[in-house]
Formats: sequence, C-alpha cells, structure tokens
Amino acid sequence: MAITVTLVLVICLGILFVLANANQTNMIVDFVMDIGRWLTTPFQNLFWMQNRDQAVLVNWGIAAVVYLFVGSALARLARR
Repeated sequence: MAITVTLVLVICLGILFVLANANQTNMIVDFVMDIGRWLTTPFQNLFWMQNRDQAVLVNWGIAAVVYLFVGSALARLARR
C-alpha cells in the first residue's frame, strides 16, 4: 500500500505543479513531472480539452484514482 500511496502522491504533486505553473526547468519539478508523465502514459489524452491545465487535472486525476483502486485491491489480496 505504501508503494501505491507514493505513486498517487507523485501524480497529485505533478497535477499541483501544472496548476501552479511551477518552473519546469527546476530539477525537482522536472523529476516529478517526468515520473508523472511516465506513470500516466496510458491515460494521456483520455479526455481532450483545449486548456492544458484542465486536461492534466482530469487525465492525471483519473490515473491517480485508478492507481489507488488497483493498488488497494492488490494490497488487500496480499494481506489474505
């Protein structure tokens, strides 16, 4: 479950960086965004919107929910 929470936090932090217009050239922001882009690759352009911030919020948000759901289910199965 700790791995799932970490992945979801990285995705949520990436969403926050996009919405706050964080400096993309900053090493920390760049690192988090690279990981977030990789984790959300299957969800890219799931919903197309003209506003980039809204697209990231919706698509990455769906990815975070899916990761949380699947990770919770796997953790529950592992506890059995």
